[in-house]
Amino acid sequence: MEEKQSPLDRDLDAMAGDPRLSNVVRESLERLRSGVAGQEMAEMARDLLNGSIELRSLAKSPVYGDALFEGIEKYQRWESELSPEGRQELAETVRQTYGVDLNERPEPGR
Repeated sequence: MEEKQSPLDRDLDAMAGDPRLSNVVRESLERLRSGVAGQEMAEMARDLLNGSIELRSLAKSPVYGDALFEGIEKYQRWESELSPEGRQELAETVRQTYGVDLNERPEPGR
């Protein structure tokens, strides 16, 4: 008998398009749930993992939207401050680990 997928698993599979990426996101949510990125992100991860909120609803959420965008902005700042060598090392690590080429990402807003 086939196990029924949770809404989160369906969303991750649809959005990531690759089971490796889906697994990475789920593992990241498990880490966030432990509180490593603060209480708001831990609560968001718990709600995603237990099905209280859907992944597609996060950006619209008055509770989690700001925390989510703040995390994205922090990552973008960190990435923009990498040296060319650091950026290349990151791209190679991502390519080897997840099979994703960071150089093929769409430009923001596209």
